[in-house]
Amino acid sequence: MLHAALSPHAPTHPHQPKLLPVVTRVIEQVNKLFVEYFGRSGERLAEEVFKQWLLAGKTGPSGLRHYVNALSHQLHEPHQCNNFVKRAENMLLHLQSGYVS
Repeated sequence: MLHAALSPHAPTHPHQPKLLPVVTRVIEQVNKLFVEYFGRSGERLAEEVFKQWLLAGKTGPSGLRHYVNALSHQLHEPHQCNNFVKRAENMLLHLQSGYVS
């Protein structure tokens, strides 16, 4: 879950972009998926990756693939990494087709 400090409505840095609500929802879903693979300590790691992703500035819907890839690099087991990416990419495909709720 995105904490208040990472909320699109409470920027922690004056140049932090506001995120579209659909992007925020997908980030939260991808983070939950990441924790399934990494374990409970993955929440903190996902927050760090999220901060770096924000700083990179590719925060629109098309930039979500960069976020997924950044998280996948944290998984050291190739099978887990591939499985995570496939499931996360499926979430992104739903976003592109307008099915993310």
